[in-house]
Amino acid sequence: MDSLEEEIWKSRRERMNNALATAQAAEGQDRAKTYADARKLADVIKGADVEEFISEIKRLANQTDLSAIFNFSGLWSGSLLHVAAAANKDDILRLLLDHVRDRLIAAKNEWGDTPLHMAAKAGGSRAAMMLICRARNLLNVEDKNLILRIKNRHGNTALHEAVLSGHLNMVRLLLREDLEPVYWKNVAEKSPLHLALDTKNSAIHEVLFSLSLEPSKIEGMSPVHGAIVRQDYELVAKILQWNKKLFAMSDSEGHNVFHLGAYIKWSPLFDILLPEIEYLARERDMNGDLPIHIAVKMGHVNLIKKLYPISQLPNGQGQTVLHVAAKYGRASAVRQILRHPELGEHINAVDHVGNTPLHLAAMHAQPAALIHLLQDKRI
Repeated sequence: MDSLEEEIWKSRRERMNNALATAQAAEGQDRAKTYADARKLADVIKGADVEEFISEIKRLANQTDLSAIFNFSGLWSGSLLHVAAAANKDDILRLLLDHVRDRLIAAKNEWGDTPLHMAAKAGGSRAAMMLICRARNLLNVEDKNLILRIKNRHGNTALHEAVLSGHLNMVRLLLREDLEPVYWKNVAEKSPLHLALDTKNSAIHEVLFSLSLEPSKIEGMSPVHGAIVRQDYELVAKILQWNKKLFAMSDSEGHNVFHLGAYIKWSPLFDILLPEIEYLARERDMNGDLPIHIAVKMGHVNLIKKLYPISQLPNGQGQTVLHVAAKYGRASAVRQILRHPELGEHINAVDHVGNTPLHLAAMHAQPAALIHLLQDKRI
């Protein structure tokens, strides 16, 4: 801040202090009047600049208890700090911060939003920094990052809200001040990383996914899984470029990215089966299935061809892809597998309990699969 700005600011602060000194005689007013006056002042904040705000304060000085208004938190949006932060009125917010009690810095409104949440939604980086600094300067606050970690009723921190609102600079600021909330899920089981998928903001994607992240700390739904469900090939490829470790994440059933890709038959995903991540195609889910077995269950024959060269293991029950195709009655898959020079040789293979593909087709009443198996001379 240069000397001219500092002089202007000192003048504003002095006028505010003088108005408050004049207003001291108005103490003891009832809550109804405080509410009415706070609403009026909130409207002024939304539509006026800082000079008009000070003029209104001077006008109200002999009519109301200004201190009570500044510290009133029963407005629809919360306190006047909430109003100023939401309206991007940084200079007014700065004046208010000089005259509110400590408890108001992180006070929540009806939706659980603090003034920092409101600043994050509005993209007010300067307001956010003022609130963070004031909160960190409180003597009775042990956790210096507490204000950055408060969640609203949706389970969102200020970082969640900044990502949802698509404010790139705010996202950068909040990440710089405290990285931890990037891992946290909200009530919808989504971390800021997952919420970013809906923004279509490539700059926010790069900022978030280029971080040095620990995948094991990410709560809720996997962001890479989310990108795959959206079939966003460009984003999936970029995440692979920015942070390969995120591809190792699995869901609650042990499904990794290739299990999911096989399930929804998203062929483009398997075009990025690079050597660094192809090991994922050989991982089993909690049911013991590899991605290739999921592809067979769903009858996605083209994926069987793509996955077989790097994924030839049986599932957890000792079943080959032909076992699985027979069990689930995927006749076209059975036909293609039998024609394959290597996979067809599994026609008489037995699983861990001694069943061949023919046994499974019969046990699970799959006539279409039975016909193809019985017509093969190798049976």
